[in-house]
Amino acid sequence: MSGTGRRHPATGRPPAAPSGDEPRASAGPPRLVLRPVDDPLVELLRHASLLLLKHPVAAQAAFAALVAEGRRFGETAEGRRWKAALADSELVRRGHALWEGSLLKVLEEEAESPLPTAILEAVVQAASRRDITALLQRVSGDETARS
Repeated sequence: MSGTGRRHPATGRPPAAPSGDEPRASAGPPRLVLRPVDDPLVELLRHASLLLLKHPVAAQAAFAALVAEGRRFGETAEGRRWKAALADSELVRRGHALWEGSLLKVLEEEAESPLPTAILEAVVQAASRRDITALLQRVSGDETARS
């Protein structure tokens, strides 16, 4: 059908051809098949998450410095005006949801360790599991190579 000129309303692209992994009527209950989206913002957020994982000490230090700078700005007259203006902002609520739903939430304002404790805790929990190989395969996305 992609030759008919139809376009997806959100992307403006022709509909994707069937890939063969869509559920069939005889395959039982319907399943949800998620496909990657070509969205530069998604790629940027993935890249930021990877940077945090590759350089957690630097990410923690940068975050702490930004928080400190923001707090100092918040004490100025202009900072208080911005705080009042943004107090009931939908953008701030959405930003908070994005922060809480992403890897960024592991960063701490006043970290006792240069490495975010959430990452340290995850490493210790993972190391204590008996199924470490299966866990690593799931984390890497390799669901087929089970041992």
